[in-house]
Amino acid sequence: MNTAVLGGTFDPVHNGHLFLLHQVLTKTDYRRVIIVPTHIPPHKAYIRHVSDEDRLAMLTLAVVSFRTMHPELNNTEIIIDDCEIRRKGFSYMFDTVHDVYRRYAIREKLAVVIGDDLLSGLSTWYRFDELRALVRFLVFRREQEKPDAQRPDLDIAYISNDVLRVSSTDIRESAAMQNFSKLSSVLPQSVLDYIRNHGLYRN
Repeated sequence: MNTAVLGGTFDPVHNGHLFLLHQVLTKTDYRRVIIVPTHIPPHKAYIRHVSDEDRLAMLTLAVVSFRTMHPELNNTEIIIDDCEIRRKGFSYMFDTVHDVYRRYAIREKLAVVIGDDLLSGLSTWYRFDELRALVRFLVFRREQEKPDAQRPDLDIAYISNDVLRVSSTDIRESAAMQNFSKLSSVLPQSVLDYIRNHGLYRN
C-alpha cells in the first residue's frame, strides 16, 4: 500500500490538518497516511503547550471525526504513530523513516508530506543526503499560487491542493480566552469539547 508520513506538532490538531489529510487521500495515490506527532521539532522553536497524552487524545478524536465525515474513504488507512514521542529528543525525519520502513509493510517508496515553504531548507535536515534517497517528498501549497521551487535533486511530487488557512497560535489564544464560539469553525467538535473539558491552553 502506498504510504505517506504526515508529521507535525498538532498542538492542537485542527481542521486545516484534516483538510490536508483529505487532499492527500483524494488527490494522490497514497492510500495509507501515518500521522506522526513530533516530540521536539529540530527546525523551529517549539514550546509544548499541552501534554503528549493530550495531543494524542485529540488526534484520535480528530481521526474518528474525519472518518465520520468521509465514509467514502473507508478503504484507506489512517494511523497515528507516537514513535517520535517515544523516542524523545529531537525528532529527525531520517530516524522516523527508518522506523516506519522497519515496522510497516512498505512496498513502494515512502512519501514525506511537507509544505512548499520547507523546500528551500531541506538540505539542512539531519542526514539529508541519505534521507532523500529513501523517500519521495510530497509537497503541498501553503499559498494560493503554485509553488515554483525546482529541486531536480529530489524525488518530488506536488499535491494540487486547495488552501485552507488555520492558525494553531490563534486557536490557542482563543482557547486561553475561552472564546469557544470562534473555535467551532476551525476544530472538530470532539476536539473542541476535549479542550474545553480539560481546560487546555488556559493562561
